[in-house]
Amino acid sequence: MRTRRPAQFGEFFTKPLYYSTLSGLILAAIVLVRVNFNVRCSLTWYGINMLINFLKRGDYESRGKMSRYSEFQMGKMSFALWQLTKMAFFAPIFGNITFGMAADYALQGKDMGLDSIGNIFAIPFADIPMDGSYAQKNVIPMFPVLTLLIPPLLAVVGLRMLLYVGVSGAVSIVSQYAVDSKESKPKFLSYISTIEIIAGAAIFWIGFNMFFSTNIDYNTRYAIVGAMTLGAAFISYGFVDRRQARVIIYPTKRHMYSRLFTVAVVLGLAGSMMIVNNSIADTRKIEWNGPYITQQIEINHYMHGLDKIRVVNYDVAQPSISSSAIKSTVEQNSDVLNNIRLWDEANAKTRLEQQLGQRSDLSFFDFDILRFDGSMYWTGTTVPDIPKSVASKDAWFNQHFIYTHSDVGMKMLEADTGNIVDESQFFKQRRTYYGESGDGGVFSTYWSAYPAVGTRSEEVGGVFYNGTGGVNVAPPLSWMFEPNFMISYSSTPVHVMRYKDIHHRMELLYPYFVYDFCFDCTPNYPKPKAVEAIPVTDGTNTYWLMPLVAALNTSNVPWSSATSTSFMLQLVGYSLIDAYEGSVQIIVTGDDYFSMMFLEQYKDIGATREVPGWLADQIRYPEEMFIWRISKFNTYHVTDPKAYIETKDFYAVADDSKELAPHYSFAKPPGFESPEFVGLQTLKLKEPQSNSLVGYMTVQNDLENLGKMTFYSIPTNSPVKFINPSNAKDTLTASTEYKEAKKAHFGEVGLYKVGDYEVYFVPVFADIGGKEAGLVGAVGAASATGTYYVGLGNTPAQAFENYLQKLSEVVSTGQPPTSNQTALEKQSMIQNLEKVFTDAGLTIIKPTAISPPVEFMEAQAAYRAQSDLPQVEAAIHGFIQEFAPQGGRIFEWQDGTAVYFGVLREVDGIVESHYISIEVG
Repeated sequence: MRTRRPAQFGEFFTKPLYYSTLSGLILAAIVLVRVNFNVRCSLTWYGINMLINFLKRGDYESRGKMSRYSEFQMGKMSFALWQLTKMAFFAPIFGNITFGMAADYALQGKDMGLDSIGNIFAIPFADIPMDGSYAQKNVIPMFPVLTLLIPPLLAVVGLRMLLYVGVSGAVSIVSQYAVDSKESKPKFLSYISTIEIIAGAAIFWIGFNMFFSTNIDYNTRYAIVGAMTLGAAFISYGFVDRRQARVIIYPTKRHMYSRLFTVAVVLGLAGSMMIVNNSIADTRKIEWNGPYITQQIEINHYMHGLDKIRVVNYDVAQPSISSSAIKSTVEQNSDVLNNIRLWDEANAKTRLEQQLGQRSDLSFFDFDILRFDGSMYWTGTTVPDIPKSVASKDAWFNQHFIYTHSDVGMKMLEADTGNIVDESQFFKQRRTYYGESGDGGVFSTYWSAYPAVGTRSEEVGGVFYNGTGGVNVAPPLSWMFEPNFMISYSSTPVHVMRYKDIHHRMELLYPYFVYDFCFDCTPNYPKPKAVEAIPVTDGTNTYWLMPLVAALNTSNVPWSSATSTSFMLQLVGYSLIDAYEGSVQIIVTGDDYFSMMFLEQYKDIGATREVPGWLADQIRYPEEMFIWRISKFNTYHVTDPKAYIETKDFYAVADDSKELAPHYSFAKPPGFESPEFVGLQTLKLKEPQSNSLVGYMTVQNDLENLGKMTFYSIPTNSPVKFINPSNAKDTLTASTEYKEAKKAHFGEVGLYKVGDYEVYFVPVFADIGGKEAGLVGAVGAASATGTYYVGLGNTPAQAFENYLQKLSEVVSTGQPPTSNQTALEKQSMIQNLEKVFTDAGLTIIKPTAISPPVEFMEAQAAYRAQSDLPQVEAAIHGFIQEFAPQGGRIFEWQDGTAVYFGVLREVDGIVESHYISIEVG
């Protein structure tokens, strides 16, 4: 029997409730509470009074009782009670839990950057240097207050102005006009004065908000001064006109012209300055825009932790080896070659699903890569299902009393071999009462229950739950919870377990964090994905390890984004959720201001920085954070303002941009002394499109270096080019060995550094979910000649050895591996090249001679083997895109071993030839 531990659900629940109440009272007070006891107006009670008068309009006494809004007043006691009532009633609507926690933290006297908030008003008027020092000194210290307190405060102050300046003013105008018209004494100047005050306040507020804009540049100062000056002028005009309206009914022409003149002068001066500045900036972009771009880069480096990413200049040499060194090279790198991950999620899923047999009451929900003792395992976690054979009349009982948990828990297979392993050697506790099930799943849809007393269990397998999850509910409360209990368990307490889906449970207890991400969403497919949670174990109990990621609003932080909206993600730590009991342990690993605030507020109920020793080798840096930081690095690694403005050197994820998930495996990147469990993502240039990589990013997952990211940057002028994973597949497909093997299904391509060699390992399956990978392809990732060699084998070591054999042939002969190419084979290769042009809708013409006065060779490629074809095709497509007219003609001619394809253009009366040269054979 397990030791029962208190779940402390009540304390976890009351914390967010307290913060929600505190924030709701503060924000509702700012929006709704009036403090002017001399006036004591109320829009609500004035409206009620007018409605009562309207309903009693037939009574003689109620006739003529319509009053102006400005004349309506409440009693002092009623007015005070009404302010308190509004706060209490609207507090739940204005509740903002993060703001509440930050406000409570600030009220305790903790540093929130409030002493530096005054700097925000100097930023638009400051002389910004070309480096990021200004942002470091003046903006970064304000991050806590700008992200946690300012956004809701600006929102509620704006709402207050809308209600008590805009709406209140409009009601005052309408009521005053209605009464004045009834008395035949309309006072138009009085109405205009109120409109001027409303317009002035709105314009002034717009100008004030510009101090908290994300996009501050050389024109922001003029926009702020113009808006606030115009707003103040209209407010002043309004008060002046209100005084004059006591004796003047209609505005004079001079009155109207003065207002129009003010608008014209302010807009003219501010607008002309901004137009002139833009004209100058168009010709001196670096000098004028550069300082602000530099601050934006600096701010984003801080926001997304890009300054913590280590960039390594990775200058790779042309791979080569002598035949005598092959055997020793393979042996020396056995630590990497013996742990290559060959199985991907799709194949693992198919294989593991076979392990459930014919069970209709269980299904797999998720598949994760776990690691134990230096080995990787695909682990499929199961959830209970309601069998379709259950009759509708029995559905309620089955949903709540029988199919309450998964008695299997998980199934596992080795990620390198595909062999099924006994999960019990890792997970002793496999009964899952709290887990993932997704929308519509059993855990997320149904609560479960059992009689608190009795000797018979209705659950799957007849087991008795003896954990601490859930609560005992005695009659009559149990009847209120579920009316069926009034009949079935009229006098028996019932043990009820709710919030069994771990994502729903965490959203209830810790609503400060993000539990859904939408990195690959599109307008047509906006379905978010739940944050990844993986099963871990202390050797006895099973837990879910879920990252705690906070999304902080940075829309009011200067230079945080080039758009009007912006946010940052912070990894605060992890939650350990007991899969059997549902208890939650919070581990804080972050060192940012939000993490420190959260730890301070939650340390009294168990939040800690102590990571259990058993978790050190199972923890993983969140995939979501890795993807997010890469997406920001792709843009903000560019620190040169000129390159940023010209959008040069921006990166993108290689291959299909929808496949953002990194590759996780045991690997030994450059600089590593031994293999580690790392995540890897390959990157390429965003523009222009290229088949070559600019480098790859890795993230470490061991506790000692958790989240440490390294980018291996390949110099742009390096003669050695890295092909991307997609081209590695194409190279393997085009190889003679692969065609002879007649395999069809690829697994996930993984890039590994094996000794001095960068190699893609491509598993090849005869069919999805087969018992083993039929072949393994080792494709060289780097080459200075444009030729990438392939080795095939039954194991990664064998494939790598065959790849080295190909390289050794190059070293011994000084030439690429040869084949007895016939004229027929060469003609076939030329036809392959011609097909690329004809498929693009172009017509090939073969003249006997071409002698233009001017010739330009625009591209050059070599097509000596089928593995070269993808690279050659890419070069041809680039040539077609830039030079070939749509539906036009391409001229082809040959000279020795080279084949030329070109177009003729007439420029200023001169015929030019632009062509691509391709060495064939």
